[in-house]
Amino acid sequence: MNKLTTTLCSLAMTALCALPAWAQETGEPLAADAPRELIYCAEQMTPAEREAYRARMRAARTPLDKAAVRQAHRDEMQARVHARGMDAMQCEPLRQRQRLRGGTSP
Repeated sequence: MNKLTTTLCSLAMTALCALPAWAQETGEPLAADAPRELIYCAEQMTPAEREAYRARMRAARTPLDKAAVRQAHRDEMQARVHARGMDAMQCEPLRQRQRLRGGTSP
């Protein structure tokens, strides 16, 4: 019985240690390893809209599908910003705006 318990414990430990490697091989990111993408024009969105965008990105399986979701979102956000009478540059991250405008804050 003691040998059986030792064998089962070592198998369980091996399986637990192999889990991160298996997830990496299958392409499934671990929760802690998955960096969050910066969402274009996120400050113009509600928290619910940001979560809906993230859900659409998770549902898109291929890089081409993800690119299509990003482009549709970008077009929608630019239309929203123009409708509000703002400059489309406001959707760019602050660092990029500063670099594009010669280092000055918008």
